[in-house]
Parts: sequence; C-alpha cells; structure tokens
Amino acid sequence: MNRERFDFNNIEKNSEYEETKEKEFIEKIEKAPLSSDFKIDLLLLVFDRKKATFLGDICGVESEEQKQKLIKEFSEELNILTNLLDELNLPYKIIRDIEDRDDTIGFSVVIAKENENLNKIEEAVKNNNNMDMGIMFGYPKTAVEAYGTQDVLDLETDLPEEYAYLRKEGMLPFLKFTPSKLHWKEELEWAKDNKKIIEEKSPNTINQAIEETEEYLNNLEKERSERE
Repeated sequence: MNRERFDFNNIEKNSEYEETKEKEFIEKIEKAPLSSDFKIDLLLLVFDRKKATFLGDICGVESEEQKQKLIKEFSEELNILTNLLDELNLPYKIIRDIEDRDDTIGFSVVIAKENENLNKIEEAVKNNNNMDMGIMFGYPKTAVEAYGTQDVLDLETDLPEEYAYLRKEGMLPFLKFTPSKLHWKEELEWAKDNKKIIEEKSPNTINQAIEETEEYLNNLEKERSERE
C-alpha cells in the first residue's frame, strides 16, 4: 500500500503548505491508538524541542499466560508505532524487539528527524550515556548534569505544594525528567513552554495526557491506601 509521506525536512518555512502538512501530521498522531506519552514525545520531536526520542514499553513476567498476553499487546503497540513512523517518514531503529529478557517483555525504539541524530542517540543508548541521551531528549542541561547525583529534586517529596499545583495545572505529563535542586524553577519554565506548544498545536493530546495521568495517579493512590 502506497502512503503519502510527510517530508518536513523539505518544507518551505512559513508557507501555507507547511501549515497544511503540519495539521495532517498532528491529525495522524492524534488518531493513532497510542499513549499520550508517545504522542507528546513525537510532537515535541517534530517541533524541534528535542533532537531524538526513545519510546518503548516493558513489563515484568510472572507466568507463561501473562507472557503470551504481553507479547501480543506489545507486538500490536510496536506495529502501530512503526506504521505511524513510516507514514510520517521519521527515521527510527528498533533497538529492542519483542522478546523475553531477564523475565521481562518489552520493546524500545529510538527516533529522530535526521539520520545523523538517529545514529547519535542509538550510540548513546547503547553506551548508556545519560548525558548525551538527556541533551538529545531536549532536557535542560542543568537537569541532565544533576541526574544520578544528590543534586536532583523530587518534586512530590521535596516540594509537595508545588507538585500539587503542577498536577492541578496538567503539567505532570511534561515532567518526565528529574529537575535539579539549584535550577528547578528555570527547568519548570522549559517544561511549561513544551506544554504551551502542545496546547496550541494539539489540545486533544493534552486532554488525553491529563486523563491518563490522573487515572494512573488515582489507581496508585488507591493501591497505597489499601496497603496501609
């Protein structure tokens, strides 16, 4: 089946054509039966808020029945994702296919807009280079430098009032990184800018993200209360 591909690297800037193709791109993302996390990362990639992204899913296996169920679910998810990437002409590489590894089932895909950046992110993931990965994912440099040290900030624990406010404002889907203790305010502004972009370009994705985040947090809080 032949698909018309969106080659945004050859689009004339600020043109009516660019706006039309951008809308088509957003519609394809919104319609895809994927999680809001995947959609937000892809949109931020195309809007040049990051040079590359890493998408995937993983789950521990406790029984053969669960294993076969996960293989089926993740295979469908990976197929939907790669079909979308092909349609959008986004370079990608599957770095972990569906398989049983250390009692887990999962997959992972690295994606970029240019092949050069795809090679760089693949190398960074292969070498577990958190600094290079963080920079390519678009995270603030100060947050990347603090990652894995005592300088990271746990918003929920260290600043519970700020965390509650951010949750109320629908910011949590844009806080997939750990802020630093010294520069967290500036880093949050970066995350807020990302949210503004998605709100403007794809409000449907924002709504999906907030709904999924609240459902996850409510279930987590319910589990915690049941254990107490």
